[in-house]
This record gives sequence, structure tokens and C-alpha cells, in this order.
Amino acid sequence: NHNYNWHDAIHEISPLHEDSVITEDLNPCGLNSLLPCDDHNHGTHTMGTMLGDDGAGNQIGVAPGASWIACRNMERGYGSPATYIECFEFFLAPTDLSGQYPDPDKAPHVIANSWSCPEMEGCNASNWATMETVINNLKSAGVVVVVSAGNSGNNCGTVQTPAAMFENSFSVGASRQNDTIANFSSRGPVMVDGSNRLKPNVVAPGVSVRSAIRNEGYATWNGTSMAGPHVAGVVALMISAVPELAGQVEAIETIIEQTALSMESEEECGGIPGTQIPNNTYGFGRVDALAAVQEAMLKISSVLNQDKNGLIEVFPNPVRDYMTFHFNDVTGKVQVELFNAAGQPLHQYKWIIYGNTRRELHFGDLPAGLYYYRVSDGERSSSGKIIKQ
Repeated sequence: NHNYNWHDAIHEISPLHEDSVITEDLNPCGLNSLLPCDDHNHGTHTMGTMLGDDGAGNQIGVAPGASWIACRNMERGYGSPATYIECFEFFLAPTDLSGQYPDPDKAPHVIANSWSCPEMEGCNASNWATMETVINNLKSAGVVVVVSAGNSGNNCGTVQTPAAMFENSFSVGASRQNDTIANFSSRGPVMVDGSNRLKPNVVAPGVSVRSAIRNEGYATWNGTSMAGPHVAGVVALMISAVPELAGQVEAIETIIEQTALSMESEEECGGIPGTQIPNNTYGFGRVDALAAVQEAMLKISSVLNQDKNGLIEVFPNPVRDYMTFHFNDVTGKVQVELFNAAGQPLHQYKWIIYGNTRRELHFGDLPAGLYYYRVSDGERSSSGKIIKQ
């Protein structure tokens, strides 16, 4: 069932191919496809880096447990402002296959955009503001917009096309296996709009990246197109570990930047020396998936371990078999939630409490480790951590 999971923004053959005769069958997917279809291999390769795993040794994806939706915005490698924006609209509020009944609750947590819109496709200073508004709206709606920085390096000021050039795009350059910058990776600052904006935000592996292609094949490619999907996968890992991060775009981006492996450059771009972090070659550095997830878990730990309302007392802690929740002057319905160390929900209880009341929770069936609780009576909430011995 592809409703709310797939949209095709390709309604005509692109004139940029300069085909002598224009017919729909020039495209292997046709037009307005109701089935997910890749007419170029590029989309399959990037999707594989995000979440590919065939269960038989081809573990190519950063977040193989993630779910995906997709929108075709290029006709055999050529797009336009209209096709790009149509797909962004679909991601903001996915629709059924007829394009009806949009539902923003089905929007993805992160979008990977391994494309650029150069002037030959119709993007220019007269319409940059429209595209930037689209990016701003997606971020405001809680969607992380990951964008490949471009392959116009190695000169400074080569991050110069939508959507990588915009402030609210999380732009990704390409690094090599030895943690040096790829020659082709576009550098900042963004000069074409006069902003002198520092870009990229981070870099990720983009050289000799092996991933899937159509017809059950695999290929090794280079490009910032290969780097961006790594970061989208990291976002998925972070939200999987800490579901409370979903929709918190600024927090997610800041964690990825702060946990990146700092990388210095001999290049000076935009008056910023390459020894400064961030710089216009590597941004904040090479993304570190494990460090990002661990930092996200630490941050949610500090949030969950706040009890300012005096709603309950919890003992003993550490616990072996049973823990007592003592409610202070609470009357009515309460909800108790229990999370594991990764912030994933384990159990939920709903109780009716009368005044000073004690309730017990059984912990004997849980393995030793760190857990978190959250208690709410509809007006107040209290939370904290529990150590199971």
C-alpha cells in the first residue's frame, strides 16, 4: 500500500535531455508512477546508505531498522524548482496516491536531499527565496532537512546552489576514508547571495561508498550525494534511541555538530582559517554516529532526571525486585511510564490515586541496568532514573 509513502512529481519529460522525439516511454518509470520507481539508480544508492540491509552480508545502511517514504523529483537526473517543491510539499503533509487527504502527522523525521538546483534547471536569484521558505517551513514543522553540499570543489565559495546554500539546510560535505576532504566536495562560505554563510555543517563518508542500485545490484560511487544519506541515517539512529528528540530539529543538529570529529584544514575560506572549528571545508567535522547517539541519550537522561514538583517519592533506589512509588497529596488519575536507558518506552501504567498513596512496581523481570520513569497527573509531572541491580 503506497498511500502516504510514495509520490511522483514527474509529470513530463525534461527538455534538458534534448530528446529528438518526446514520448513518455523515454523514461523507464513513465510519468506519474503509482509505484515507487527509480529511473536513474541515484535514489536507490542513497536510500541504501540510509537503511540498506539484505540480511545476507550487504549491511550498507546506517539505520537498517528505519522506515522510509520517497518522492521522485528528477526525470532521469534533471529536476526543476516545481518538482523539488512538489516533493517537499508531499513530505510536509504526505497524501494518498491520488494526491488527496494530506496528513502532516505522517511527515518523516528527516529528509535526505542528494541533489542541487543549478541555474540550468531554473533556480536563480529570482526564486531562491521561494525555495528557502520551503526549507524554513519544513524545519519549523519538525523535519530535519539534510542536503548534500555539492560537488563543485575544491575552491572556496562553491556551496552555491539550493538547497545546500540555505541557513536551515543541514549541509553535508564529503570526506575520504582517511578523514581528509574529498577534492570535489564544495566549500563555503555561501557567497552567491552575499550572506558569507559558513557551510557545510559537517562532512561524512563520500568516497568509494558501496550501496545498492536497481535490479538487485551494488555499485561504489563518489560524491556528496553519498555523504548526505549517512547523516540522515544518523538522525534516524538518534530518534530511535531517544524518541523524545523527534521534531526537535535544532537539538538534533546541534548534537551532530558538537559530537563530530573536529577536522582542521590548510585552506582558508571566507577569512576563516581552516584551523578554526567550524571551518568552511569540514564544518564542525566528520559526523560520528555513536557519539551522537550517546550524547542524545545523556541529554534525555538529564531531562528525565528532573523532579521539581514533589509529586512522588521513589524507593528503594537501587532496586532489586520491587520499587515503591509514594504519591504526595495526589487525588485522581496518574500515568506512570517506564523507559530503558535508550529512552525507549517499556511499560505504561494508569492508576487512580487517593491522597497519600503507595503503589509498587515489579522490577524482577528486568535485566540489571539504568531505567527512567515519568509520572504525570495531568497538571504536574515528575521524572527520574532508576538503577536495577
